[in-house]
Amino acid sequence: MHLSFFFFFLSLSMACNLIYFSGNLNEFPHLIKLGYFFGFCIAPLFSFVVTRYFLIPKERIDWEGFTLLIPILFLLYEAPFFLMSGGDKIVSLTKIQSNEIFSETNLFQLLILLFSFFVFLRTYFRFKMEMGQFSKDLYWEGRIFANYLLLLLIWLCFCILICIILPGKTSESISNLGFSIWILGFAWHRVYMDKKESHDFPNQQFETVKYQKSYLPEIQMMEYGKQLESLLEDKELLFDGDLNLSFLANKLGISSHSTSQVCNRYFGKSLIEIIQEKRIEHAKNALKHSDETILRIGFDVGFNSKNSFIRVFKELTHLTPSEFRKKHKS
Repeated sequence: MHLSFFFFFLSLSMACNLIYFSGNLNEFPHLIKLGYFFGFCIAPLFSFVVTRYFLIPKERIDWEGFTLLIPILFLLYEAPFFLMSGGDKIVSLTKIQSNEIFSETNLFQLLILLFSFFVFLRTYFRFKMEMGQFSKDLYWEGRIFANYLLLLLIWLCFCILICIILPGKTSESISNLGFSIWILGFAWHRVYMDKKESHDFPNQQFETVKYQKSYLPEIQMMEYGKQLESLLEDKELLFDGDLNLSFLANKLGISSHSTSQVCNRYFGKSLIEIIQEKRIEHAKNALKHSDETILRIGFDVGFNSKNSFIRVFKELTHLTPSEFRKKHKS
């Protein structure tokens, strides 16, 4: 659903770009600068969509507020233009020089590229941090996507350089073409991985897998949710540093896609969030009632590094493990 909404939004942005590059100012003057607004929205929207799609925990609300503020500030800045009549818009647009480095057109293009770069850079590091807590085959798709993000960051740096050297429609065309190719590559890879996962199952299970990848009925979803909840009550399983989505899916007898679906619908959270919360609950109990070191407790509950344990603990409790122990030690 999130990806579908994003691609619909992206199609609107591309439509505005098409109108701009076709030179039809007289027919669509109201839509021209909407393309810049869509440009400012693409990075935060795509970042939100892919973190939900790959089940990464939700972003901090202050960062989400910042990424929303930038497009809003653009709308406020351009409010006088949007309130003009159609004729006045055409006159205003024809006065803009698009092939100068400090022209309004090129400056907006630069700002969009820089803003997108920092949003995607943060998304990249969030993927790397979250994936680093777990075994390599937990959300392997997310690890692959992190590599895609790295390629996009390199491309954005190149586009910023081109925008400085060749301001105007040339730089806009290059950046739009590159991002479109990147989106197509990502979409193709997703389809390819879906087919690969289906082919990995024995032929006699094909029809079952095909069904399991579809939307689960409510009754089935509740049954699988209760089974998953019971599985995660097993401390030995929960504290296993190699715990992964495929293992849980095999335990439930359904596909990885359906297991992710159960997490989101039954728990209202991603699998990573569920595992983190349950491990932190056990860590809190250990901090209260044992004298084990913080490092030992972090490893015992399944975290692969002290830094990951401390970071997640603070995100969920607003205290470091040592502060929590000092406050609650019996």
